[in-house]
Amino acid sequence: MDAAVEIVSTRTRTLFWELSASIELTPLRACWTGEGFSPVEATQTRSGGARKQLFSSFTEGVDWTDEGQVQRALRAFEGMLDEGIDSYDWDKTLAKITAALARDGYQVSPTLQILPVGEWRPEVARHDDAAYAESLRLLRGARNAMERLGLLTPGMPEERLRDVLLVALNAYFEGRSTGETLNGKGKTDILIRVGDRNVSISECKFYTGPKSVTDALDQLLSYTDNGGRRTSLLMFYREKDPDARIADTIAAIRSHPRCESFDASKADEHRQWGFVVRGSGAPGRAPLAEVAFIPFVVA
Repeated sequence: MDAAVEIVSTRTRTLFWELSASIELTPLRACWTGEGFSPVEATQTRSGGARKQLFSSFTEGVDWTDEGQVQRALRAFEGMLDEGIDSYDWDKTLAKITAALARDGYQVSPTLQILPVGEWRPEVARHDDAAYAESLRLLRGARNAMERLGLLTPGMPEERLRDVLLVALNAYFEGRSTGETLNGKGKTDILIRVGDRNVSISECKFYTGPKSVTDALDQLLSYTDNGGRRTSLLMFYREKDPDARIADTIAAIRSHPRCESFDASKADEHRQWGFVVRGSGAPGRAPLAEVAFIPFVVA
């Protein structure tokens, strides 16, 4: 009879062992006892401090070939991810753990749940929607503040304006919002990535006429993919009364050959307009992108 195969690899467990050094003893213990595990006497001597030794005392008591025990251990791992999120070099640590779990057949959701690859849970979609909505709220708030500070933005180039927005976004997203980031077919101006999922893609552009809008929209769509279709188009206007130009912008988006719907429900209160636009590809089969248009007056 063939020997039972471990469901979670030694490599993955080693990465969590390393992560344990960043978690205080009490919450680390709670991650495991909360899933019904008790510490055992270590059979192997391993270097490391008290936190790593505590981690080993729990993991050595797990039968990594038993599906039920492994599922409980994965929940303990989820707790460790929650506790370790503020650790040094977190993004690099999470990337390594995500890659190791992927080899074991698991994925990490935006809320740091460990799921079998391909398994969908409603919380993933809800989290993405909430993060996208929050990013739009922050962008509108930054826009309003920039417009009140009339001496801040005149003469600022696009890159500096984008950097101001990144500061506002990262006050909430804690470094997960980056500029000039590769995605799709180029480098998007602003990308918010939580875990291994893109929750918001933004393109910044100065308005120079309807063609600038069409070009910016095409550029934005080139950055989308099946994992990131929540987007925003941030247009900058160098005039104090740009209402006519904003109307021209909306008309240009609505007349785009791949625009499928228009939503003005947030126009009066938030000065934000919504569109659904097909990406490149065969009609009816190309992914749909949600595009929020937010105007910025930077005269």
